[in-house]
Amino acid sequence: MKIVLLGGGGMGEIALRDLVDSGVKRIVIADYDRPKVESLVKDYKAEGVEISAAFVDANDNASLMRVMQDASVVASAIGPFSEYGVKVLKAAIEARVNFVDICDDPQPTIDELNLHDEAKQAGITAIIGMGNNPGVGNLCAKYGAQKLDEVEEIEFIWVHPAISRVGGAGVLHAIGAFSGDVPSYHQGQWVDVPAGSDKEVIDFPEPVGRVEVFHSGHPEPITVPRYISVKDVSCKGGIVPVWAGQEFIRFLSYGLGDAEPIKVKGVSVVPREFTVSLLESLLHRMGKDMIGGGQLTKVSRVIVKGKKEGRATSYTYDRIGNDWEAGIALSIGAQMLASGGITEKGVFAPEGCVEPQEFFQELKKRGLTISEKMMTEHYL
Repeated sequence: MKIVLLGGGGMGEIALRDLVDSGVKRIVIADYDRPKVESLVKDYKAEGVEISAAFVDANDNASLMRVMQDASVVASAIGPFSEYGVKVLKAAIEARVNFVDICDDPQPTIDELNLHDEAKQAGITAIIGMGNNPGVGNLCAKYGAQKLDEVEEIEFIWVHPAISRVGGAGVLHAIGAFSGDVPSYHQGQWVDVPAGSDKEVIDFPEPVGRVEVFHSGHPEPITVPRYISVKDVSCKGGIVPVWAGQEFIRFLSYGLGDAEPIKVKGVSVVPREFTVSLLESLLHRMGKDMIGGGQLTKVSRVIVKGKKEGRATSYTYDRIGNDWEAGIALSIGAQMLASGGITEKGVFAPEGCVEPQEFFQELKKRGLTISEKMMTEHYL
């Protein structure tokens, strides 16, 4: 088994650690910054595991093809996916290599799903959005749906700390998630809703507490109705601490998330790029102590509503804690593909080809557990 891991940033490093801990025999980690991945190879060197570093330029198809040669699976953590999602997947299809990524942007998700027939013809399986959100949450939705006779609504809720290991990439993703119109699924139709709209206050277990969440741009409403018969699918997100989320939404309302350049003293400046740099600098200076460690906990919730034996029934799945990282799910997905446990060919979201229980067992091995709560209407 040879797994090629693309991207040596925060999520790439987490995936590498999990691949090594899982005993994968051959790992190649590739990045544009070769010294960075050479350093990671030294840090994660382990007995019985052959790890090597490689250079890759994700803008160069020939470079991608070279690094993908002879791989059992290619796992991609190269972002932003709006720029590199389709490029890397197309190279994997051309190389006829099974593929998995953590794409968490709506439009790239649609573009990658549109490559389904090409991937199927090439005889490969590609799983996209195999992270935490999307990813593990999608499988929670599938698991809950399997328990119901009829599924009516699925709600995805994610809350992320203002400070995290993903840095500028995370800020850029958050700007996109809360800007413009975002996809939702209502009464069997895909619709666009304003990002940051329909505020809802959710009570999460401590140390998170009450958090404001809003409609956000994520792939779940796009992918889930393709595989699960459901009337409504929504995705809302929030940032903790609450005041940081409020300020972030206010920033964007001023146009600081816009992608069109403006002139500042004769110099062309893209507001979105300015905001990423500004927030990175601010958050770095503030640090965790000033924000408050108790409000820096990641939490995700999936609520699946429908009918079971004629009664209105819902299943709620919670994941709480900062150990829930996309890189872990990426590693598990890559290993499941490499082992031959997933046989469908084409491009799929996780809920389209991964069995939840098998995946959850892998999470348990890593000390990650998902709480389940069922509620059923009662007759008097």
